[in-house]
Amino acid sequence: MDQNEFIKLIKKNFINVDKLFFDNIEKYKIVLQNYANKFNLSKLINEDKIYSEYFYNSIISYSKINFNEITTVLDIGSGSGIPGVIIKLIYPHIKLTIIEATTKKVEFLKILMSELNIKANIINKRAENISTDEYETFDLVTSRAVAALKVLLEISAPYCKTNKYIVEPKSIKASDELLASSKIIKLLNLKLIDEIKFTSENEYFHDVLIFKKLAKTNHKYPRSWKEIIK
Repeated sequence: MDQNEFIKLIKKNFINVDKLFFDNIEKYKIVLQNYANKFNLSKLINEDKIYSEYFYNSIISYSKINFNEITTVLDIGSGSGIPGVIIKLIYPHIKLTIIEATTKKVEFLKILMSELNIKANIINKRAENISTDEYETFDLVTSRAVAALKVLLEISAPYCKTNKYIVEPKSIKASDELLASSKIIKLLNLKLIDEIKFTSENEYFHDVLIFKKLAKTNHKYPRSWKEIIK
């Protein structure tokens, strides 16, 4: 996917994008290329791959989400900035928080924020190490390619406000992961309210799971990482 194809597809799926968004995407691409080796951002040198496998595939899963009712967004395990940073570029009104456990990637994210001239609260820690004042603080919690669904939900739900949303982009195994998550979904007071399945123009299969949090999370969650993976 080249730059022109990327622009065409984004305009098709996001009606509010403007020239500033695409200018920032170009800056983002250059930062990725310049710092890929230093920060171990593997496979992010090839331009076509950056547009398709990185930018496009990371944001297209959110094209059906109504961000007009979303103010605060948490991206867990953002790595080199997806999807949180691109969501912020498309919807500048959101207040973005990123939790990233790898210190090197946090260093990269700070450079990226500076180059793009945007603000985000970047926290260097493991997401399961939640503090009391972080419970019920975000309108939307999301993550991409971080862990199995049942793990992600246990880590994500405590941060999400009641009656707000957890969005988990998955691939072809989403149905199996949903089945394996049935117990924890109930324990966390979550409800699957939508499942969006589609194949994007670059033939990548998307299965976007959207959960609504129905009641506050018991503070026994999230458990320690050892207990979660057990």
